[in-house]
Amino acid sequence: MRRTTIGAALAGALAIAALLVPGAQADEVVGNADAGAFRITGGGGSGNDVVLGVTDSRKITVSLTASDDSGIDVADFTLYHGRSLTTADAVLKAAETTAVCKADGTTSVCTKHYTIDPRRDLKNSLAGIWTVAVDIRANDGDYVKADGHTTFFMKRYAKLTTNASPEPVAKGGKLTVSGKLTRANWDTHDYRGYANQNVSLQFRRPGTDYYEPLGYVETNTYGVATTKGTVSADRYWRYYFRGTMTTGAAKAPGDFVDVR
Repeated sequence: MRRTTIGAALAGALAIAALLVPGAQADEVVGNADAGAFRITGGGGSGNDVVLGVTDSRKITVSLTASDDSGIDVADFTLYHGRSLTTADAVLKAAETTAVCKADGTTSVCTKHYTIDPRRDLKNSLAGIWTVAVDIRANDGDYVKADGHTTFFMKRYAKLTTNASPEPVAKGGKLTVSGKLTRANWDTHDYRGYANQNVSLQFRRPGTDYYEPLGYVETNTYGVATTKGTVSADRYWRYYFRGTMTTGAAKAPGDFVDVR
């Protein structure tokens, strides 16, 4: 498969630091050098998740904490998509040639900056798990070289709507709650319905600030979810989508229904 280098300043960093991609090589460690915490800021998702829509670029900062009892000479990392770094089908290229490290005793925090433009740099097949390769060299010759140090998720942005009707509704009457789940399509640069996904139907009582779940509704071929039920009191209604490995979470604004 042809290797693709993404942008002169590409952003890629997401989290879930315990998933190893099949085919990734084991860590090669000499001495007591250690590749520690990996962190992404500005990703727009939960933890290290990077979430992008179809138009706006996203700038992220990626850092790695490295340590050795002699101090760190140099440390660098690479963010890629694929089974291994040597066979990667996409690599995120940072603004910096190598990571910039700041030492504090025997520990160094090494940082790179990336910019991702979904119109130029992404396609649907790149959504999901990405892997972090590290290369750390200590002052005394100890080192860590790992093809699969940790992983993160690159996700497609999702949108969700809710409409509860009729409004108002008689007490004991039937209420229909419908909504539509769409997500960014990085191939066509628009939003398409996300089919066969479970969205949580939730309600909020007036005067409270939290939603209570009632159950799940599956979206149809067009991403539409619809359910009906009997109502007895004023409520705010919404759908909530918890996200997947390829798609970010989404929650619709609450739709208030007056029960008379």
